[in-house]
Amino acid sequence: MTFLKIAVASFTIALAGGSALAGTDLDAALQNGGERLNSDQIAELLIGHVVTARSGDKMFRFYYDPSNVVSGELTNGGWKGVGAYAITDTDHVCVSMAADKGRYRCLTAVRHGDVIQKFNASGKMTFELIDFEPSTGL
Repeated sequence: MTFLKIAVASFTIALAGGSALAGTDLDAALQNGGERLNSDQIAELLIGHVVTARSGDKMFRFYYDPSNVVSGELTNGGWKGVGAYAITDTDHVCVSMAADKGRYRCLTAVRHGDVIQKFNASGKMTFELIDFEPSTGL
């Protein structure tokens, strides 16, 4: 019986260790001191602001109009888009650009120092939001 207990305990420890290694970008951000933002914090940062965001080596500007319309542009040209956004009571910001054909992509926002990071449903980091300026449009 002792062998069975040791085997079960070893399996449980191995399984827990494997789960930690399989973490997402979101898990890592939270484990490294990131603070998940709630819907009120997200609204305060986005609504009525032009947000400068980085995704990889690309820089974007997005304007979150109080009427739930979001417009965006690639800062060096080549892309402009308009869509809709919503901030949910489950602490997500959801965006649907015209190319999404009505599908909303809901993202989790995490503050880490002066930077806000957005993570998709699978926990992958999609954008770093690096500047917020009050505005009435792009």
